[in-house]
Amino acid sequence: MDTQITPIIAGKKPTKVDLEEGKNYFWCRCGRSASQPFCDGSHRGTEITPLKFTADKSASAALCQCKASANAPYCDGSHASLGHLEVGDSTPFQKSEQTIPSATPTQDEPTVARIHELAHYGLSKLGHHGEMGSMGVPRAELPHWDDIQILTAQMAKKPLLDDVPVATSVTIGPRAQKPLSLDIPLFVSDMSFGALSEEAKIALAKGAELAGTGICSGEGGMLAEEKAENSRYFYELASAQFGWNLSHVEKVQAFHFKGGQGAKTGTGGHLPGEKVEGKIAQVRGLKSGQDAISPATFPDLHTPANFRKLGDEVRERSGGIPIGFKLSANHIEDDIDFALEAGADYIILDGRGGGTGAAPLIFRDHISVPTIPALARARRHLDAKTGRDVTLVITGGLRVAEDFAKAMALGADAIAVSNSAMQAVGCIAARMCNSNNCPVGVATQKPELRKRLNVQVSAEKLARFFGASVALMQVLARACGHSDLAQFTQRDITTWHREMADLSGIGFAGVAWEN
Repeated sequence: MDTQITPIIAGKKPTKVDLEEGKNYFWCRCGRSASQPFCDGSHRGTEITPLKFTADKSASAALCQCKASANAPYCDGSHASLGHLEVGDSTPFQKSEQTIPSATPTQDEPTVARIHELAHYGLSKLGHHGEMGSMGVPRAELPHWDDIQILTAQMAKKPLLDDVPVATSVTIGPRAQKPLSLDIPLFVSDMSFGALSEEAKIALAKGAELAGTGICSGEGGMLAEEKAENSRYFYELASAQFGWNLSHVEKVQAFHFKGGQGAKTGTGGHLPGEKVEGKIAQVRGLKSGQDAISPATFPDLHTPANFRKLGDEVRERSGGIPIGFKLSANHIEDDIDFALEAGADYIILDGRGGGTGAAPLIFRDHISVPTIPALARARRHLDAKTGRDVTLVITGGLRVAEDFAKAMALGADAIAVSNSAMQAVGCIAARMCNSNNCPVGVATQKPELRKRLNVQVSAEKLARFFGASVALMQVLARACGHSDLAQFTQRDITTWHREMADLSGIGFAGVAWEN
């Protein structure tokens, strides 16, 4: 027998035993006894020995069966931290009898560790915004695009043959003097230089150009090397106005104000100081190592008239490029009305599910309307106000071709992608963007990690991803009988989930019963 065996889990809950005062007991340490929680000799031939203890009174006691208690033989709650481990698996941790159990999240008490952290340290270790995190809310926690089904044509309406062309272009800001035409209804969403490496930004810009589409600057200012690689460039002006100069708009093809984003609105932007160095610090006008924290709102722009005035200056200086607003999905209709009064030619709406390089978890996990109902509400409101004269771009948690097609059927004119674009150039979804230790060079400023990203190879990968996604969207369009991606409507989708029907206004696939 292997003398080096480790204890295994005999049970995931303690067992209640009636003990007799003064009687000696031998508690099983190895987890292999058939007489749990007591020893039956199964440990023989190993270095594990049972624990002898004497009951100090006659009473019922909860004895440990997970073999991880620091208060053996009695349960100390360690079984609550076993997670996915099952009976027969090795006990994941062994504690000395002097060890005080630490607080770890459980299914029943998921906030216990957070409470302990705040009780021990207040906000001294976390900062005044609380715990920070990256990426968006996990997709499983949101209304899911997979709960929407596409209704294909067959008899009453005929599908198109495979060789029938399907148009894919979209116009951003059709009523602008110089509307922006994209070959496909997908483009790269706002992600800042600083949150992403220079190599990642250039690869994204170059890949988008190869695919015939655009890229947004993000709130960190315009990176000249990025702009040089793309001829359909969206310039974003956020509250901190990093690197802002009116002359920049002479070089870009669209301009939008940032009101917010799905993962953080009402608190500004956050870039950890370890990412603010060299060119990033220079572009943002900050000291190297200084945290880049944008104000929660524009300090000098307040009313629709204020924004319209600057927007008109941009139009005049640029020759009439489209002016837009990026809005997070909170007070959707009110904020759209504000943007329309300010003269918006396009609106980018970011729903709950949108990602970020770094955000306070109290914002990331607790604000914004999920993308699907947000899109449905925005489409309904714009239809009542302007129709399709103002372009509606949706972003926030959309990943693949079927998501994009369903979004267009729900009312989006175009889709801005961030996570899937990052993944196409190399991101492996390690969800550690705010650590500066991105292992593939996308979301880091460390030179040794940035070298791992090959700009040309990554650009070609993004172009292939966009091309493949649009080709699949065309397949779905033909199946629905459409010769243009813009022809998708709500008649092309349904759901059998009543909650999804209520959230989105999509037709319910079942029989509707009346009380």
